[in-house]
Amino acid sequence: MSAMNRLPRPFVDGMLAAMPLVPGFIPFGILTGISAIQAGMPPLTAQLSSLLLMSGASQIAAASLMVAHSPPVMIVLTHWIINLRYLIYSAGLSTHKLAFTPATRVLAAHLLIDQTYALSHLHYETNRLSARERTQYYFGTAFPLWLSWQLFTAVGIVFGQVVPERWELDFAITLCFVSLLVPVLKNRPMLLAGLVSGAIAVPLYGLPYNLGLFVSSLCGVMAGISAEYWRARDKCHKVAS
Repeated sequence: MSAMNRLPRPFVDGMLAAMPLVPGFIPFGILTGISAIQAGMPPLTAQLSSLLLMSGASQIAAASLMVAHSPPVMIVLTHWIINLRYLIYSAGLSTHKLAFTPATRVLAAHLLIDQTYALSHLHYETNRLSARERTQYYFGTAFPLWLSWQLFTAVGIVFGQVVPERWELDFAITLCFVSLLVPVLKNRPMLLAGLVSGAIAVPLYGLPYNLGLFVSSLCGVMAGISAEYWRARDKCHKVAS
């Protein structure tokens, strides 16, 4: 019996659903690794940021702020603000009542990314599953995405150490942000978050220590959370009526 046959079927289904997304991680992960090295991170620190954080947007933002010589407290706060979007994802997943133990809940939170949420949420909306099956599917989607992210960022870290400085790959950070923005603009809360943060970031561009990024990120996340809250509330009212 193969290893795949020994795995729970929902876990395998989740892996198969996630595999088509892996090629998209190749340029993004490599560019994230390169941007970390270009920002002056030691290779071990750069890889640990992927292992411990697994958050491309905040990893790239940290690299951008390090290049701009922003204070450490600003880097930490910006990272925190960017990842507030996971509050939206957590709220969405909580409605599906997954079967977590305290340990697996922590692991699930660590593995939660945009793609994992999107795949799981869509699958739960279109399939009748038990809480245990929903949990297995969630981790099935997360595993190949986590593994590919570690691999491709490692490739970028190695490549970033041998790239000649004259190549000036600072544009990699901008490319990564563009690749992050377009795929997530799929619903009204995300679209509102993008519009609000963009509208605020432009006039605040000249603020010292990249404060414009911090303020616009905070405003965009709060706008998205508010829109998701009201959308969920309207949905509950419609179901109740």
